[in-house]
Amino acid sequence: MRYAGLIVLIALVAAAAIGWRLLRYPGQWRHAFGGEYDEHRRDLDSARDRLTSLQRDAKREHRTAASGVDAAATAYRRRVRDAEARLAALRDPGRGNPRGELGALRLHQYTLQVTTGGRTGEYPLDELSIRPDPAGAETHVHLILPKGRQQMLPFPREEYPEAAVRAFVADVHDAVAAAKRAKAEREALIPEAEADLAEAVADTAGQQHAKRQLADVEARHEADPRIPEARRELDAARDRWHHLTGRRPR
Repeated sequence: MRYAGLIVLIALVAAAAIGWRLLRYPGQWRHAFGGEYDEHRRDLDSARDRLTSLQRDAKREHRTAASGVDAAATAYRRRVRDAEARLAALRDPGRGNPRGELGALRLHQYTLQVTTGGRTGEYPLDELSIRPDPAGAETHVHLILPKGRQQMLPFPREEYPEAAVRAFVADVHDAVAAAKRAKAEREALIPEAEADLAEAVADTAGQQHAKRQLADVEARHEADPRIPEARRELDAARDRWHHLTGRRPR
């Protein structure tokens, strides 16, 4: 059975090869395989090969130029995107890394989250102040939020030792100071980042150059007489084969 399958496979491959050759050199068996027609087949092959080679080279050159346009556009978008991201980060760095938490308070590098009554507010550190306020069995944390709003949060000492509350408040104090310094540093860099973004948006030279190269390639191909000549030569070779065999090849 294994040998039978191999024989069938060989037969199928041979049949496909014969069919391809008969399609390539249409007519009778002798036209496709006979030695007396070798020169005529070479004539047809030569015309086909020349046109195929010229078209392949033209497509490759056009593809390279078109890829240059795509690459230039990608580089432009990346540069603009990076400049936008840098400017956005300078204007708003987000909450930053987590720094600790105490009950309803969660400290991040640039913000403080406050959860009361099932609702959470998040405030920039550079716009708030905090202090501890011991009172009876509780240690209160007094917050002055943006726009002067005030909030008092109780921390029962049996659950939150006063030392822990004071340590957390000190961490917030330090984070507030660091956030204010970082904000000043960011604000000093914003004009430069805005200028970089404007320059990135305006700089289309790379794209224009790539488009000019593509246009030059297309214009040169349009004016190149070789491919039309090769098509005419192939048509003439097909005519000769048709006259010889009565069948016109593709």
